[in-house]
Amino acid sequence: MKRVLVALPVLGLLTALTACSGGSGTDGPIKVGTINGVTGLFQTPEVPQAVKAVFEEVNKAGGINGRKIELISKDDAMNPQRSTEAARDLIDSEEVVALVGSSSAVDCGLNRATYSKSQIVSIPAVGVDPACFTSPNIAPVNPGPFKLLTAMLYYASETLKRDKVCLAFTVLPGSGGGIDAAIKEWSDITGKTLTVKDTSVGQGDPTPYLVKLKGAGCQAVIYNAQVGPWFAQAKTQGMQDVDFILMANAYTDANAALIPAGMNAQAGTEWQPYTDETLPGNDRWAKIVNDNKIQKTAFSQGGVMAADVFVQVLKTIKGDITRESVTKAFKEMQPITYPMVGTPWVFGPGQTHNPIEGSRFVKAENGKWTVLPEGFIVPKRNG
Repeated sequence: MKRVLVALPVLGLLTALTACSGGSGTDGPIKVGTINGVTGLFQTPEVPQAVKAVFEEVNKAGGINGRKIELISKDDAMNPQRSTEAARDLIDSEEVVALVGSSSAVDCGLNRATYSKSQIVSIPAVGVDPACFTSPNIAPVNPGPFKLLTAMLYYASETLKRDKVCLAFTVLPGSGGGIDAAIKEWSDITGKTLTVKDTSVGQGDPTPYLVKLKGAGCQAVIYNAQVGPWFAQAKTQGMQDVDFILMANAYTDANAALIPAGMNAQAGTEWQPYTDETLPGNDRWAKIVNDNKIQKTAFSQGGVMAADVFVQVLKTIKGDITRESVTKAFKEMQPITYPMVGTPWVFGPGQTHNPIEGSRFVKAENGKWTVLPEGFIVPKRNG
């Protein structure tokens, strides 16, 4: 796989992050906001912890032009009212210069207009809904579920060379259009179509769905729901020759242990697989989470990356660091090569932002995940 990355290198990142911005600066901390699901249905408490740890590292080394970075974290508990109130409080009362490392399931859709009106940028650690990737003032550091789906379909048909690729999905509210767009993108790239597209998968007995997939002769199945019952029944159905390719939400140690021996189960990841700390970029992340006793998850990788790229852009600002100068810097920045992801990250002046593409893959073996050797699979950039 060949890729040309025209970007700012992230070699010696630790030194670069602690350098001064080169501007005159003003007194007081640089206030930065973040909105996360610390409680509620979508919990990512490790993300703001990771962002804060990066900022504290910078502060201990002298800050940015002598100014410390202060992270103000809000928990929206996946509650729409709390999320909108959090955004308004951060922007109007706290007067933050940017939002960095958000990981809320509802933030982007609810607050995108507020961010645009306030001319403030948001760099989420975890973009979830389509609004995170289709807004002028939001640019996540992850591919998101839809670019990830395109990469997984591409992996199934082009890397694994499976002719009959199928999809069995549970569709979350508001995500149907993104799924259709991802499938269309794959079809446009490869000229291929799905053998089965089933977006009605529920949390009950998986037997009817698996019988349908088996009857259609599916050779690869992209899947995003419960792991344990699905694979237990797939084994009963004798589907050991099928490649089941799981979305990133399934990439956990607990799920690896639920997959029976003899089943072909793989998972797509948005960053370098976090279960192997020796992979490019993971050494940086591992140091942060280990030193600060933060839970090791893919989402914590996003927290470290969001904070890192924010600081790297911040130090390029000449003059005072304000909301206006920060927004300008991100709209005019050059791409940053970050080794934990498959493509360069850049904000830029566009009306939509989905700079990170591609996925690396892991395989369940003996109750654990093993990293597969292909590297990042990036549609349109392979072969």
